[in-house]
Amino acid sequence: MKSSQQVPTKNMATLCSLALLSDGTLRVVLDDVCKGREPGSWLYRSLYTYQDYPPGALEDLVSLSERALAEFGFNVLIRLLVSNGYST
Repeated sequence: MKSSQQVPTKNMATLCSLALLSDGTLRVVLDDVCKGREPGSWLYRSLYTYQDYPPGALEDLVSLSERALAEFGFNVLIRLLVSNGYST
C-alpha cells in the first residue's frame, strides 16, 4: 500500500504540536483529538500530556538521550492504541 492512499482512520488521534513560551522554553504538546464531521477534519478533545524543554535544548536532537526519544514514541503509540479501544 502506498502511503498516499486514502484509508479509513480510527476515531481518535494524538496531535503533536509545539508552543514557544515567553521565556524561550519550547513545549511539546500531545493532545487527544477525535474525527470531525467533515472528511479529514479533527476536533480537540483534551490534553494528553506535554513536556517543556529549556531554550536551545532541542536545537540538536542528538543531545536528547535515545531513551527520551523512545519514551516519546512509546507515549504516542500507547495513546493511539488505548484511545481507539485496543488493550495493551
